[in-house]
Amino acid sequence: RHTMKLLLPLVSILLVTTLSYAADIRGYFTPVGPVPSANSVKKVRFEELLNFGCVHCNHLRKASLELREEYADQVDFIDIPITFRGQDDSPLRLYYVAERLGKGKIVKEELFRTRFEYDVNVFDPGIINYLAKSLGLDQEYQAESNMPWVDAKLAEAERKTEQYGLTGTPTVVIEGSMKMDIGRYGSVERFVADVPQTFADLLAKP
Repeated sequence: RHTMKLLLPLVSILLVTTLSYAADIRGYFTPVGPVPSANSVKKVRFEELLNFGCVHCNHLRKASLELREEYADQVDFIDIPITFRGQDDSPLRLYYVAERLGKGKIVKEELFRTRFEYDVNVFDPGIINYLAKSLGLDQEYQAESNMPWVDAKLAEAERKTEQYGLTGTPTVVIEGSMKMDIGRYGSVERFVADVPQTFADLLAKP
């Protein structure tokens, strides 16, 4: 009981501190970790947990192309693909192999295009083998896709789904602590238009 009495004030201080920091940062989000203080971040970390078969992820992908280009120097955009129950992880493995070769963006675009423009199941290993070959990544994919470093990437993605309390995709988490509530913005387009305000509040002043 004595320990609890000591801990309660500490927890209260931490909670108040987090809420205080959150009040200084514009945007709709739920804290899932210690929120940075305003203007304290050199480069913002923007993690997007996505699924290559998710229509909403494809929507955000298309809506945020210009955002990613405009803020490339100030924001580190990190894609974390995941699978849902019953889906094969081969597209994730192809993505990570391509990312290591500097071709992650190309493969991401091709996977979404294949799924939503051609209505092809990108969770079919045969389709992924075909895509790897058509993109000139066949040898690298065959050699690297089942290596321990790829398994580690998949395990890390799974850990983050639990850490961030993922309930659907896309899920955007900024600075590992701010789980953005895209629904409260009213639309994906409004989220993309307004999230630079969150960047501005986090970034250190020049």
